[in-house]
Amino acid sequence: MSAISDKYAALGGAGSFLGAATTGELVCPDGVGHYQHFNGGSIYWSPSTGAHEVHGLIRAKWAKLGWEKSPLGYPTSDETNSPSGHGRYSAFQGGAILWHTGAAEAFESHGEIRSHWGVFNYENGFLGFPLTDETKTPDTVGRFNHFEGGSIYWKPSIGAHEVHGDIRAYWAAHGWERNAALGYPISDEQPHGDDRFSDFENGVLFWHKSNSTTNELVPTPLLGATKSHAEMQSLLASKIGDQLKAANSRVYLEDGPRIESITDYGFDGTKVHNRQYVMYTKIGYSVSGLPDPESEITLTIRVELDRAKSAVTATITQWNVHTNVPWPTSWGESAGDINSQLKAHLDPLVGVSQVVQAVPGGSLGLILSMKVMPNGDFNTYIQL
Repeated sequence: MSAISDKYAALGGAGSFLGAATTGELVCPDGVGHYQHFNGGSIYWSPSTGAHEVHGLIRAKWAKLGWEKSPLGYPTSDETNSPSGHGRYSAFQGGAILWHTGAAEAFESHGEIRSHWGVFNYENGFLGFPLTDETKTPDTVGRFNHFEGGSIYWKPSIGAHEVHGDIRAYWAAHGWERNAALGYPISDEQPHGDDRFSDFENGVLFWHKSNSTTNELVPTPLLGATKSHAEMQSLLASKIGDQLKAANSRVYLEDGPRIESITDYGFDGTKVHNRQYVMYTKIGYSVSGLPDPESEITLTIRVELDRAKSAVTATITQWNVHTNVPWPTSWGESAGDINSQLKAHLDPLVGVSQVVQAVPGGSLGLILSMKVMPNGDFNTYIQL
């Protein structure tokens, strides 16, 4: 007897929904597990999952995806009634396949999209059953699943987020993620009083309960909360320049600090972090009667709203330096000496947020989002 024959017997053998065997027990193409096909389905076994049956539309979907060699791997459960009472599912090593009662096809979910769907109680929550498999987005960057009650979109730099209702309908009507004015969602739908909003990479969609309309918010000019690339460069350059000159009394600025580039968003598994400014500067290191050493420094800076401090803060998240010491200066002061002095000064600043602009407490609750734009502007979105 084998684990597969034991499972077959426990299900009722030839008198069960599986019916008679159509193959003997065989080794799976991945070389790890075993399987046996029957008139009404299959039983698959692997050392780590045990033996489980799979049949019907769920089995058809699994077969289409590539059986055990698909991202789902081996089944970890028999086909089971959904807790919602409206369908069936089979769990697999890498996800699940679900079938809604009356549907002509079953659909899979896996990975970070499935994990985020779980936050909303899977098919028992407002999103309901999946209506698609996980699918590559038309821009080829991300992935999505559509569900009965909405969608979940995933992008490597921002993770997975849901979008639903009228906000989703507006986003869909305006090009989904391919609309550069919005991009991907970087938050789930959020409440704002009786209204709702979703934050996107490049904009904010706001839904008004009073008239059930959705609109794109424009950055606010109030209180200097929205700043241009040039204004942000001036603001950050002043802070960075002062910090570099404080490293040593002989340090002077030769070039910059200036914004060199903008990073993408970052996702740490829990939180989406704003795009960051990458700033470049060249400093000189004054030495008497000899050619001055020069250091090229890049600093990556995160700018964000710190609600606890009622302020916009800037934080150095990383830095690097390249120092050139010309001959004959190198006889007296090496690049390593200078780099060590800069390291001793800059390392303690990494991860320490510094206030760059106070936010009046009365306006703090109006701010929905502050985002660094790809062109270097710093946009603030509020709703009165």
